[in-house]
Amino acid sequence: MSKPGRLEIDVEQLNALLDRIEQHKLTEADFPLIADLIRSMAWLSQSLEDQSITIHRLRKIFGFKSERTSYLPAVKHEDNSSETKSDPDHKDGEFLGKDNTDENSDDNKDDDIDENPANKGGNPLDGKRTREGRKFSAKDYKDAVITKLSHTSLKSGCRCPDCQSGNLRMVDPGIVLRILGQPWLQAHIYELERLRCNTCGKTFTAKLPEAIARGSKYDNAAKAIVSLLKYRGGFPFFRQESLQAMLETPISDTVLWEMTKDVAMCLEPVYETLIVEASKGECLHNDDTTARILDLTLENKTRKEEKERTGVYTSAILSKLSNLQIALFFTGRQHAGENLDDVLDSRPKGMPIPTQMCDASSNNSPERNETDEGNCLAHLRRKFFEIAEIWPNYVLPIITSLNTLFRNAREANEQGLDETHTFEKHKVESAPVMDNLKHYCKALIDDKKTEPSSNLGKAINYMCNHWEEFTLFLRKPGVPIDNNADERLMKRAVLNRKNGLFFKTQFGAYVGDILLSVIETCQLNKINPYHYLTAAQTYKDEIKEDPSQWLPWNYETTLSNLGLGPPAIDTQP
Repeated sequence: MSKPGRLEIDVEQLNALLDRIEQHKLTEADFPLIADLIRSMAWLSQSLEDQSITIHRLRKIFGFKSERTSYLPAVKHEDNSSETKSDPDHKDGEFLGKDNTDENSDDNKDDDIDENPANKGGNPLDGKRTREGRKFSAKDYKDAVITKLSHTSLKSGCRCPDCQSGNLRMVDPGIVLRILGQPWLQAHIYELERLRCNTCGKTFTAKLPEAIARGSKYDNAAKAIVSLLKYRGGFPFFRQESLQAMLETPISDTVLWEMTKDVAMCLEPVYETLIVEASKGECLHNDDTTARILDLTLENKTRKEEKERTGVYTSAILSKLSNLQIALFFTGRQHAGENLDDVLDSRPKGMPIPTQMCDASSNNSPERNETDEGNCLAHLRRKFFEIAEIWPNYVLPIITSLNTLFRNAREANEQGLDETHTFEKHKVESAPVMDNLKHYCKALIDDKKTEPSSNLGKAINYMCNHWEEFTLFLRKPGVPIDNNADERLMKRAVLNRKNGLFFKTQFGAYVGDILLSVIETCQLNKINPYHYLTAAQTYKDEIKEDPSQWLPWNYETTLSNLGLGPPAIDTQP
């Protein structure tokens, strides 16, 4: 509804109009005024609903960030059950076949929606957490330095000193774990002895070890850890500089940038190869978020045509192959769909049409390449979750139905079902829920329980307009029900934007894209990124010749085949 014009009416005129209405003496001139008043009231009511949603979103910034059903103020299970049953327009289990407000129902245990671990275990209101920290065993420390200690007086085969009748044999060793601390960057100073002839004055200086003499001032391991701190940890250069000064190992932020740039240039052929490999994915997730590049911001001020795009975005693309996952980041003026098009341009001809998972934004859809697009049910659920306080009796059954879909997906994952069996499970258990959900929402519109222009009506229209995309997982095996995997990737870009604020140049953003892509690909495939970044610098010439043999998941095999072995990382001067 459009905003009405200003009503030119004072209190006396309004009181006079009310008197004529009560006396049934309306004049011809009163009807346009009454119509304007009704339009204004309708617009004001809708605006208040929109304002309520805005306040709800703002509250999430300072309060709960979870979307668990149990955190909705409208869901007080003891009180809400009676409230729901008293509503003549709603019946418990109207389309689920069970009590939607049952506190013990699995449908309300939407753990997959709540990605905030602080909200698991304990009451978030009192600040207490009952969940114990995760405990690690010695085998989890794969990079640990192992020191073997032998018994000082006994060995295998000796007579037992206690019973004096049996012989000793080797058993599993006892384990004692110690965690040692040290700054991540340490300075090694080499003092070269110098001798000078007291006759001719010639000076003779001790030689550096060859490896040190040929190497850079900043070694490969140092560059690797600085890159990880910046792009995985979100630790900006100026903050690293400050901490290094505090630890009495001063390094400027400019030098830290040069170190990460060197790593990125070694990995550039790998990044380009990852794009080609990602194009072969069976399922590709994509999404984007805003970014800041100062050079492009200045460029926007000089643009003459208003229709030219001025926004800057970071796109995250997650490509899933049979046994691999590849993460790609792109920062610039292109939207996620345009970047996905660039990736799919490298897809070999004749391959099946890939599955695409994203939200329903048109910016995510490629134009040049065909995909089977599925839309994220978590985004759909959020549309209803945001208005649950305004329409609790109508919206809570919808949220409960969507919770059932996530429960089915979670059970399939916990049971270790493959794509085919997961697809069959959804067809049997999730398809009826989706059918009933559509009929229920359609009835809300048809029965005039809500208007299409209301917030609830808009959420229902959003679902209906993209129904084919939301239900793709019921027609094609291997389709995920949400885009959460890509959202988790986006958090890395958001973390760097929040802490580092901006990129200065497009090239700086490109360096960030390379390192983010490689580091996250290592993380997804359980490869140690520190070792990989170090190896990539050591064997950068070999990578240029054939980058396909130096990808995160096969570089160790290449090292073994060439008899090179992993690069040595010195810890002593």
